[in-house]
Amino acid sequence: MQFIKKYWFGLITGMIVFIFLGVFILVLLSPRQDAQRRGFIPCTEAMAEHLSGCRDDGGIGCMLGGILQNSWCELKVIGKGIKLWVSGQQSAPWSNYIFVPEIPQVDEDFDEEARREHLKNNPDFVTEMQELKKLNEELENEQQEISADEQPQ
Repeated sequence: MQFIKKYWFGLITGMIVFIFLGVFILVLLSPRQDAQRRGFIPCTEAMAEHLSGCRDDGGIGCMLGGILQNSWCELKVIGKGIKLWVSGQQSAPWSNYIFVPEIPQVDEDFDEEARREHLKNNPDFVTEMQELKKLNEELENEQQEISADEQPQ
């Protein structure tokens, strides 16, 4: 009991840091894209929407509020996973946020044929940039030669 009286602040602070570090690691391990929008994806989307609204209102309080709402949402997702695991609805407590993602299908409106045609008709961008850089160097050299010729000797 003497230990708790002496180190209560450090214990509470350590537990808070440990919890948020654990949530941080879980969010890093979880998928970022999923066709069904499972896991932490809805939390992240809500935070992005909230923070984009903060741009108009301004203020650090708005941004801090969005980040705190995101953290609370992530804690609720973790709690839901534990609840589903205890009730036997999923095999592990982390199954609702660490999973094999379903990649969203390619948009049906996207024309793959048009993309191939565009890439066929347009040169490679890296090669084009290298050619432009070479032409720019040649132009600079010509300008230096012209300015050297114009200077009185």
